[in-house]
Amino acid sequence: MAGIIEVVARRLGISPERLEREALEVWLRRKLALVEAEIAEILARYGVRSAEELEERIRRGEVAEHPAWEDLITLERLFEEKRKLSEALRF
Repeated sequence: MAGIIEVVARRLGISPERLEREALEVWLRRKLALVEAEIAEILARYGVRSAEELEERIRRGEVAEHPAWEDLITLERLFEEKRKLSEALRF
């Protein structure tokens, strides 16, 4: 029995490889957009342009440590996820 990719590809009249490649690209771009939106939300919350700037504002006491430190950790994770997604899109 054919897999879902093969069935859908056949119905669309394209190769399974093309369908997989295009579906993966769409998924990666959507995921990247969600990550970028989350990054923008955190940066806007503190009025900063980077994780480094947020960290500096925390250290100087310009923003409350809680929840800013947690947001900084989240922000760093999101930047790493963005890097990985961007790399995956280059293949």
